[in-house]
Amino acid sequence: MNIPSNATCPVCKAVVTRVVAGHVTVEVPGGDGWNGIAYSCPACRTLLSIQIDPVALKSDIVDELLERLRT
Repeated sequence: MNIPSNATCPVCKAVVTRVVAGHVTVEVPGGDGWNGIAYSCPACRTLLSIQIDPVALKSDIVDELLERLRT
């Protein structure tokens, strides 16, 4: 699905209709890291956003619950 966008990159001013996604680790001070996703402008590779990967988070929660149920 292609949704029209009028959003522009804050650096190169290109209209952003798609992004480049990549894996990153989101570190929490004093805690474990989380799997994350970084979104970049396809024209200039400026970092636009980072978030915790919801699919990996769900998988981690299920794995931990199953491990605790087995003990």
